[in-house]
Amino acid sequence: MLFAMAGLLLTLATAPANVTGKWDGTLTGQREDGTKKEDTALLILEQKDTTITGTVGGSESDQHPITSGKIEGNKITLDAKSVNGREFHIELTLENDEMKGTIVTGERRGELQLRRKKE
Repeated sequence: MLFAMAGLLLTLATAPANVTGKWDGTLTGQREDGTKKEDTALLILEQKDTTITGTVGGSESDQHPITSGKIEGNKITLDAKSVNGREFHIELTLENDEMKGTIVTGERRGELQLRRKKE
């Protein structure tokens, strides 16, 4: 009985956070002239165990499918691809109902700040 309870507690302690839902916020990038540009960002995520699927983009009408996604602890890694073949690599750190991190596409890099959308 003691071993079963210890096993249950260990399982609960190592279960990943659930990121299913809509996350919106901002994407801040740098233009070639050095000035900063800010855009909207929206991630629509589904999670099963440590696997994350869904879409990423700038709005509801601008979404690209996640081709690979995972969560390990509070670290999230997503890869997505647009219909024209543009690839995105996203690395985020989850803290409560906020995620912060980077997005890279080709030679361009930006900073993401997202909050879980209350629905």
